[in-house]
Amino acid sequence: MQLGFVIDHSRCIGCHACTVACKQENEVPLGKFRTWVKYVETGSFPQVKRSFAVLRCNQCTNAPCVEICPVSALEKRRDGIVDVDPDACIGCKACMQGCPYDALYLNEDTGTAEKCHFCAHRTERGLAPACAIVCPTEAIVPGDFDDPRSVVSTLKREHGLKARKVEAGTGPNVFYREVNDAAIDPLLTNTSGGYLWAQQIRGPQLDAQSFEALERKAQARTVYDVAHAPLWGWKITAYLFAKSLAAGIFLMGVAWRSAETVTATSLAFFFLAVTLVVLVADLKRPERFLYILLRPNWRSWLAKGSFILLGYSVLLSVLLALAIAGARPPQALEWGLLGVTSVLAVSSAAYTGFLFRQAKGRVLWMRRAYPLELVVQAGVGGGAALLLLAAAKGEAASDVGALRWAFLAAVVAHLVFALAAGAEAPRGREEEYRRALDLVKRGPWAKRHLGLGIGVGHGIPLALIVALPGSAPALAAAALLALLGLWIEKDVLVRAGQAMPIS
Repeated sequence: MQLGFVIDHSRCIGCHACTVACKQENEVPLGKFRTWVKYVETGSFPQVKRSFAVLRCNQCTNAPCVEICPVSALEKRRDGIVDVDPDACIGCKACMQGCPYDALYLNEDTGTAEKCHFCAHRTERGLAPACAIVCPTEAIVPGDFDDPRSVVSTLKREHGLKARKVEAGTGPNVFYREVNDAAIDPLLTNTSGGYLWAQQIRGPQLDAQSFEALERKAQARTVYDVAHAPLWGWKITAYLFAKSLAAGIFLMGVAWRSAETVTATSLAFFFLAVTLVVLVADLKRPERFLYILLRPNWRSWLAKGSFILLGYSVLLSVLLALAIAGARPPQALEWGLLGVTSVLAVSSAAYTGFLFRQAKGRVLWMRRAYPLELVVQAGVGGGAALLLLAAAKGEAASDVGALRWAFLAAVVAHLVFALAAGAEAPRGREEEYRRALDLVKRGPWAKRHLGLGIGVGHGIPLALIVALPGSAPALAAAALLALLGLWIEKDVLVRAGQAMPIS
């Protein structure tokens, strides 16, 4: 059984009755929507045409929200409905990043995710969803796509129905009849011209649309839509930054000479603790954090990553305890312990790249080589931190020769990744990725990315190390600038990745 909808836009009059009925039936909070009507306009005065699109959860066959949720709070039911268990949700917002349709929202009162669930409480009693009942033109047709005799199956079979963003591989189960392509494809329209009856929220998303309007002429103008604010901000930047340092300090220490020392291991452990604190602080239900360990969804890289961080923290604790006690295990055991810890350090750095691949709503994050890039970023952050540690201890530049060149190699590798980002588009979504990347290379984030992230964070450190290899102050300055550049690069990716409209 696969319940879904056919939205017949040869009938839809854009009256919003479905939106109002849904909010009333499901007690949807003010400012949030489970279904909404988008208006787009095409043409020029006096030949202007307005089209509507009823947008909602697509009850996907391969639902990315179910896959990315770390605590199995979302499930694909036997009837095909994708539903949320509010008693299990931890408010991590990963499901919202995973959805390419803007279908989920966060209930600020409960701190949990909510979405269209096909009015499951009505469906289970043999009743149609509230939106379908209230539609005055019967434009919303619910039914079972697995039943070849159903109305929706007949419509799908006999008419040229369309679906939203099929290239994301989600298998959507909401189909549209006679819909304007621009109404269901956000790449074909632009919102910067202003809305009917509403003021647009100023910020990164509007800046991105204003840049897009200068770059290319859209087929249509979005003149009415609901707001979808960015979900992740500085806390996720801090999480990525601290995690790079936690992994990189240990890895660069192993490559150099200080992994076994109390100071270096303590520093790695400190940044790992910061990583976990920031990660928990970003949850809307932080008291439920242990649900990740108690009821993990093993398909989610957020759940896998939590166990990787836990294992890494345990081994760092063992190394730290041995270093403080001055105990030295047999060489084979010592090398084995360092090796396993190094593997977990690499995994700690890299797993977010796989998590971001599951965020199918944010194509800029889905770059194919990002896991490896995160390991390189860990090398930059760890090398910079150890160089600053050496400078604080008064060590001469000659004492950190190997570390200096390892740090230099990491900075160069990171620069190569930054320059080659255009070749990392996820398959099937190249155009969407290219336009998102333009925001970073030439759009609202170009100054931060090229000027600070690349210029100050990469170029100046390279120049200082090459020109003044024997200067301890130059090495310290290069390390500080590299850390600044690393923070900026992570922050730009987090924020720019959420700027392109996806609905």
